[in-house]
Amino acid sequence: MINADHFRDSARADGELARRLRTRSAELVPQLIEWRRYLHTIPELAFEEYETAAFIVARLSEMGGFVIREQVGGTGVVADLQVGQAPKILLRADMDALPVTEVNEENWASRNLGLMHACGHDAHMAMLLGAARLLSELVNEGYDDLNVRLLFQPAEEAAGPDGVSGALRTIEDGALADVDASLAMHVEPAHELGVVRLGSGYVMASVDTFTGVIRGVGGHAARPEETVDPFWLLTPVLSAIQGIVGRRISPLESAVVSLCHVMGGDIGNVIPSDVMLEGTMRSFRPEVRERLYQELEAAFDLARDLGGEVDLDIRAESPPLYNDEGVRAKLLTAIASLELGDQILDGPYGLMGEDFAEFAARVPSAMVMLGCAPEVGAASLHSPTFGIDERVLERGAALLAFGSATVGRL
Repeated sequence: MINADHFRDSARADGELARRLRTRSAELVPQLIEWRRYLHTIPELAFEEYETAAFIVARLSEMGGFVIREQVGGTGVVADLQVGQAPKILLRADMDALPVTEVNEENWASRNLGLMHACGHDAHMAMLLGAARLLSELVNEGYDDLNVRLLFQPAEEAAGPDGVSGALRTIEDGALADVDASLAMHVEPAHELGVVRLGSGYVMASVDTFTGVIRGVGGHAARPEETVDPFWLLTPVLSAIQGIVGRRISPLESAVVSLCHVMGGDIGNVIPSDVMLEGTMRSFRPEVRERLYQELEAAFDLARDLGGEVDLDIRAESPPLYNDEGVRAKLLTAIASLELGDQILDGPYGLMGEDFAEFAARVPSAMVMLGCAPEVGAASLHSPTFGIDERVLERGAALLAFGSATVGRL
């Protein structure tokens, strides 16, 4: 028999908790902005986030109650907080910056020349620190149904020399041990404050990169008949690559194959021996991803048919990001309870990639996109003029804190 009183009591308690957390997150706004702006001044590349990690550990240590582990997956930080026997919920924020030269003129612009937090990771870290403060205060006041793991993850933007991303490195180092579900936030400057994107199923693409080398026989430019010109070998390969999505993948599917770097030759009167190509492939569904692999290999085989040799290396960087419907449903309830969204959008977020997908491939998970378009001007992710409406910080902090306290009741 279903106990309706239990569900009414639970809903009432969740409503009170939501109001409490939203009020306190609003009170934290000056602190959240201070944290975000300081982190913005010290951007560091993948697996080099030493100063960033030290700042995070210092702030968590001040809060108290967290069991902190450093150097997770290289430079990552894990902090556990548990009271009671609730399921363990992982809250993840990414730490690394991009090799972008900032052109903003604020006094908290990047101090590290050529590096910038141009994808909102400074905001993500500030939100997670804010959630940590809110949860620590709840426990100090007697809240006894919480089991949360904070992960400040290195290297979301770039893998290491071995091709392994920060998410995988932290997983290998135990970040997902005993975790039942995971959550992450991402700021979205394409939408205004109050717009929330929360899709179900595949919402971001798998990411694969490739390097192909086409080898022929070089020689004098005036005697092409004595060579096997790699540029001639390249011509049908280029045509075939550009036709993969348009003619080999169903129009009902979403996929991208982009060539981003082609290099060959050193001087205008010498036919080189080889040409190198680099690019990326994106798709949502695993079967489409496998088809892209097959079609790319077939495209490069055309150079072999004309007498060339080919070395093709396809590197799988991250799977598609899958938002679990059960976790999503809980988050939709949380968003409503916290009064965070004036407009909630469904559907995929685009063919960008996110290595949070590695967590989602192992435990029920969801990533939420929070509108943060600046009040003045506009800039896209990865832009040298990127900026946010900092009011998004308290919304993200409240949602992470409330989500960790309620998603476990799946």
